[in-house]
Amino acid sequence: MSKLEVYPLMFKIEGIGVAEGELYRIKAPHTAEEIWYALPITSRIRSQDNAHAYFQVNFQVKAERPTQNVKPGEICYAPMGKTIHIIYDDVRPYQEMNIVGKITKGLEIFKELKLSKMIVVGKREK
Repeated sequence: MSKLEVYPLMFKIEGIGVAEGELYRIKAPHTAEEIWYALPITSRIRSQDNAHAYFQVNFQVKAERPTQNVKPGEICYAPMGKTIHIIYDDVRPYQEMNIVGKITKGLEIFKELKLSKMIVVGKREK
């Protein structure tokens, strides 16, 4: 992928740690761009089903190649709930999602999430 198609991200969870990820424009171009231009995003992140963490965002994007087949490490956007999900274990989500990227470093911090915490998602230098 060219540099223009990959957007590097940083996820900071209050009291837990930092993870890194990338948005891939080729997977869901409108969703990836909407997330990128909304950064930094500050929200409350929660864990669900001991398999994924999610947080609300202030924008809505239509479905782009929606699926319920997600894998650990993937970054997804759920159009129905206006939420971003970080998948950290095997799960079949309740709703279809746009897969927009992948966690490249620090996936384990999402597994440590037990209660609602603050998260800041921002742009990361390559």
